Amino acid sequence: MEIEEIRLKDFRCFYGESTISFSSEPERNVTIIYAENGVGKTTLLNALLWCFYGQTTARFEKSEDVLNYDAKAEGRTTASVEVRFEHNGNRYVAKRFLRSGSTSTVEKPFRVARLEAGSQVYDIEPEDTFINTVIPREMAGHFLFDGEHAEIFLGEQNRAAIRDAVRDILGCTLIETAIEDLDAISKAFRRQMPGTGHSTQITDLNNLIDRINAQVEQSKALIVENEATRRSVEDQISDIEEKLRNTAQAKGLQGERDSLQAQMTRAERRRAEQEDDVLKWLGDEGRFIVSRRLTEEAFEFIDSEEHRGRIPSPYNEEFVRDLLHDETCICGAHIAPGSEIARRVASLLDRAANQAMRDRVAKVRGRLTNLKAGRARAPERLMAAKRALAHTNEEIGFIEARLADVSSKLKGVNFGDIAERESRREELGKELSALDRARGTLEENLKTARQDVSRHEREINQLAAQDVETRIFARRRALCEKIKGSLEIRLRDEEAQAKKVLRATIRKIIEATSRKNLTLQMSDDYVVSLRNAEGIALPKSSGENQLLGLAFTAALVQFAKLRKGAQDIALLPGTIAPLVLDSPFGQLDRVYRSATAGFIPRMANQVVLLLSQSQAADEVMEKLQGRIGRQYVLVRHNKGGRGLKHVETRQFGHEIIETTRFEAAFDGTSIVEVR
Repeated sequence: MEIEEIRLKDFRCFYGESTISFSSEPERNVTIIYAENGVGKTTLLNALLWCFYGQTTARFEKSEDVLNYDAKAEGRTTASVEVRFEHNGNRYVAKRFLRSGSTSTVEKPFRVARLEAGSQVYDIEPEDTFINTVIPREMAGHFLFDGEHAEIFLGEQNRAAIRDAVRDILGCTLIETAIEDLDAISKAFRRQMPGTGHSTQITDLNNLIDRINAQVEQSKALIVENEATRRSVEDQISDIEEKLRNTAQAKGLQGERDSLQAQMTRAERRRAEQEDDVLKWLGDEGRFIVSRRLTEEAFEFIDSEEHRGRIPSPYNEEFVRDLLHDETCICGAHIAPGSEIARRVASLLDRAANQAMRDRVAKVRGRLTNLKAGRARAPERLMAAKRALAHTNEEIGFIEARLADVSSKLKGVNFGDIAERESRREELGKELSALDRARGTLEENLKTARQDVSRHEREINQLAAQDVETRIFARRRALCEKIKGSLEIRLRDEEAQAKKVLRATIRKIIEATSRKNLTLQMSDDYVVSLRNAEGIALPKSSGENQLLGLAFTAALVQFAKLRKGAQDIALLPGTIAPLVLDSPFGQLDRVYRSATAGFIPRMANQVVLLLSQSQAADEVMEKLQGRIGRQYVLVRHNKGGRGLKHVETRQFGHEIIETTRFEAAFDGTSIVEVR
C-alpha cells in the first residue's frame, strides 16, 4: 500500500480544505511535514487512523470533537478526511466524515471506492473488511511512531506491550479469538454434564473450579496493575538519578552509585549461578552421600555370600567342563570318565561361575566402588560451592553498605532539593521491593490456583467416565481442550520465529547507530535490554530508549513486509504500508540524530516525517538530502493581533515562509507546500 494523497476538510485544527500529496518515488521516498508543537502534527497522524478505522490514539484529546470550531461557528456541519491510495496495482479512495447533529441511519459515514478512468466505482462491500485486508487494524498503530512518547521500552518489566506488538504484527487475532472461544465452549461442556449418580460431586467441583478461575482472573488483573505501577516507580527513580547525575554537587556521588549498582548487578548474577551450582550438586553428587549405607551393606553382603558359597566361586564353568572333556587334570593326572575323581571334579559345576554371572558381580563391585570414591570427593565440591556463594553474599553485603553510605551522603548534601530527591528515591526503592514481593505472591497464588483447577478437572473426568451420558460431554470437552492446546502451541511457535527475526533486525540497527558497543537482548518472555560487552544490562538514556523504539518499529515494519502474501488460515498476512514518524529525533543528540536519519529512509517503501524546527537540524537534513520527495509546512493562523509575539519563519533556500500568522480570517492551521 502507498498513500498518494490526504485531504482534510474542517477536521480539527485544519480549517477549510487542506491537501498533502505524498512522495512515492523509490529513491525519494521521504515526505517531510514541518510543524512546531501544537500546530497539527498529531492531528495529521490521527487523521489517517480516523479515516481508515474511525479511531484515534489515546493521546488525542476529545477524539469525538473533530469539527473545526471556526467552521462550526460559520454554520458548517461536516468534518471529513479522504485518503487516496494504491494497493496491489489498483487505486482507491477512502473517505470518512462526521456530520454534526445528524441522526440519519441511511447515510454511511465511511465509504471506499475504486478509481477508474477518473470515476469512483462504489462496489466494495463491506468497506471495513476491505480496509483490514489492506492494512489490518491491529497492525496500523505500529506504522505510526510518536517519538515524544516512545515509552514501550522504559523499564524491563514492560513485557506485555512488546508481546502485544509482536502478536499484532503476526495477525494473531484469529488464533487468540479461537482460543478464547474454545475455552468458553470447554467450560460450557464441563457445566452441562447431565445428572448421574455423581451429579452432586460434579456440580460441587464445577462451582469450585469457577470460583478458582475467578480468583485466577483477579490475580492476572492485579499482576497487570502491578506491572504498570512498577514501570511508573522505575521511571520516577530513573528521572531522579538522571537529575542527580546532572547536578554538580551530586554528580560524583551518583557516579559512584552507578558504578556500585553495576557491581551489584554482576554480583547478583554470579550469586544466581552459584546457587544453581549448589542445586546442581544435589542432583549430581547427592546420590554419593545417601549411598554410604547402601555401599557398605552391599559390599558386606557380597563378601559374606561369597564366603558362604552362595555366590559362585571365582573358578568358572568353562574351565571345569574343559577338564572333564580332556580327561586330564591340570597336574597331568588322568580323569577317567565315571571315576570318583571325575565325579568330584564334576561337582565343582554346582558352584562354578559362568561368564554372565562373573560380569554381573564385576559390574556391581564397580558401581559400588565408584559410589564410594564419589562419596569421598563430594563433600569438598559442596564446600567449594558454598564458599564461593558465601564470598559473593559477603561482597553483595559490602556493596549494599556502600550504596547505603552514598545514599546517606546524598541526603546530607545541603543544596537545593538534592537531599529531598534522594529521600524520595529511597522511598521509591522500598516501594519497588514491596511491589516485587507482591508480584511474587500473586504469581505463586496463580500457579497454585492453576494446579488446583487441573486436579479438580481430573476428578470430574474420573467421575464422568463412570456414566455413558456424561462421557459424551467429557469427550467433547477433551476435544476442545486438545484443539485449544494445539492452537496455543502454534501461537508460541509463530511468536518464537517472529522473535528471532525481530532480534536480528533490531540488533543490526543498534550496532549500526549506537555510539556504544551495545547488543540487544530480547528474552523469551519479552524482556528487552541493552547489554555491554560484559553482558550487563544497562540503564537506557532517553535517547537510547527512543533509538530502541525506532529500531523496534523498523523491525516490525520489515517483518510485516516479509509476511505480505502469507497463505495461512490462522494468521493474518503481513502488509506493506507507509511509516509515519512523529518527532523521531526528539530525544536524540547530534551523533544519534545523524545515524538515525541515515537509516530512516530504508525503514519502509514510503516514509512521512513530522518534524519541528529543532529536529530538522543540519545533521538530519544532510543525511536526508537526495531522499526527500516532497516537503510541506504547517502554518498557524490566529485571528488576534501579534502584540508582543515575535514572527516565526522557516527558510528553504531563497524562500522564507511565515509559520505563524496574525489577524487572520480563522484560528487554525493551513498547509503550504515547499517548492
